[in-house]
Parts: sequence; C-alpha cells; structure tokens
Amino acid sequence: GGLRGFQLSNGILLPHAMLMSDADQSNASITGENLLTYNSAPVSNGVTYTNNSRIKVPCAGNYLVTFTLQVTNRGNTAAEFEVWAKDTGTNIALSNTRFDIPVRKSSTIWSHVVPAVTGIFTVNDPANQYLEIAWWADSLDVYLEHYAAGTSPTRPAIPSVILTISFVSAM
Repeated sequence: GGLRGFQLSNGILLPHAMLMSDADQSNASITGENLLTYNSAPVSNGVTYTNNSRIKVPCAGNYLVTFTLQVTNRGNTAAEFEVWAKDTGTNIALSNTRFDIPVRKSSTIWSHVVPAVTGIFTVNDPANQYLEIAWWADSLDVYLEHYAAGTSPTRPAIPSVILTISFVSAM
C-alpha cells in the first residue's frame, strides 16, 4: 500500500519525486509569469525543491516530468491560461501549452479545468541546473486552487498542484 517510486527489477530506486501543494496559488499579474510552488514531497528519492519552485535532481540524465493543476476561474468571463517549462530560469522553447478556462457557473460555483502536461527534462549539470514550471492567465480571477477533504462520502483533499519527476535514462 501507499505511494512507491520507479524501481528497477534489482530493487535499485532511481531518482524520483512527487511534489504537491495544498495552498491556493493566485495570479499575481496579467502581464507577468507565476511559478508553480510546492510545499510537500510525499515521495522523494534524491529529487528536491528549493525556493518552493526550483526542482533539483541529483544526477545528469533525462527525466520524465508530469504535472496536473487544479485551475479555477472565479470570473464572469472565460480566461486564457498557459503553462510552460523553464531550465534554470530560461524558458524552454516549444514547451508552452494553452488552455481556455470557461466562465464560472454561478456566483458561488466556479469553473474548473485540470490540465495535465508531460515532457522530458534533460539535465547536463545537476549542481547548477534546475527546472521550474511557469504559468500565466489573462485574468486575476484565475487561480490554482486546493480543496479541503470532503465528507459524505469521505474523500481526500485536492491539491492545487501535483508534479511527478522520474529518471528515465542516462546521458
């Protein structure tokens, strides 16, 4: 039972992590980027995060990165949402993905979209290199939102961000 990372048949655990956030992440500006932040690593072997947003790996190689976001629109108009990868502070070419977030359903029921994105992050210099995921929305009503655990039936909380990263090959 429980979460387990990628493991070779001989029992060796390769670098991997699951990073999450149980905090809402607001859109600071419609003219600037936001960075995904994490406050929990329920599964990790060698992969860490610093400054709440920088993902560091222990060795050179290719890493499979997958993330889902709980995107919420509280506004009366549809919104644009984009998310992309950054290598040590520099945008990675052709890594952007766009989603259109529908208008809220009512004044108390917001719209939700759960983007899922997967890619490969290549690390040549693990001592200095790090991965960040950036996002932008054209409305301040767009958030990455978490939800508390539910009742009737009992169900777990919903994090605003879930990111997994696993070593897949050496250089």
